[in-house]
Amino acid sequence: MHPRLVVAYVGGLLVACGGVDPTAVDKVTGQPGDVASVRLFDPRGTELTLHTGLVDNAITRVEVRMFAPDGSRLQQIGGGVELALLFSPASLATSAPVPGQPLMRDVIPTAASGASGSQEVSLQFPGDGSTKFFGPFHVQVQAGEPGGVAEFRLVDAREAEYTQHVPLFVGDTLRLEARLFDSSGSRLANPAADIAFRFEPETLATALPVPQLPFWRDLTATSPAGTEGSLFVSVRFLADTVTRTYGPIQVLVH
Repeated sequence: MHPRLVVAYVGGLLVACGGVDPTAVDKVTGQPGDVASVRLFDPRGTELTLHTGLVDNAITRVEVRMFAPDGSRLQQIGGGVELALLFSPASLATSAPVPGQPLMRDVIPTAASGASGSQEVSLQFPGDGSTKFFGPFHVQVQAGEPGGVAEFRLVDAREAEYTQHVPLFVGDTLRLEARLFDSSGSRLANPAADIAFRFEPETLATALPVPQLPFWRDLTATSPAGTEGSLFVSVRFLADTVTRTYGPIQVLVH
């Protein structure tokens, strides 16, 4: 069997299908042959597996978590493990080890904002000399928010963040809420505003209103897997009819 394994994670899929929630069960120690998949996270616990957004001129710390075939997390591997991140194109980013944390890397973008590509996870196991590859996983270099405070966010019902990247899966619908924040970062609970979602290209996806939830939209892909595009969200404030548009937000159909 070829050692290069391709994996993809869909939030909640294992639970929905009656499988094991990989965040709920841990195995302290395993062997290299037990590692069946990986998932990527930042230090706050935000999942980066489907998409890693790298802020230009900043360091993003990426943690790789290993999982067994039954979905349980493997926190240690007999004989040890060495992590490397391989970027395509190579000019997209570099990574450096984190002292004392063999499954973490500090990732530094080396391409301009807007550049995109992918990364592979390479796990080397000194105990038996084997290597496993996982991926590719999507990566994009993004411009940082001025002052570090965002005025706008996209989230789902579980509070997962989609402001930088929206993954759409063929045959599925993703329900997202547009949230607005004032200059202090406080959320505006009931803003007097209308919203509109626009995709480029228009054939990328649809965004249908959700009854009684004016800031929610049901997003459905209308293009085949592998299609990439952008989402723009326009907010029209009713008090002064001023319209602000947020985006482009990167969209990828899986």
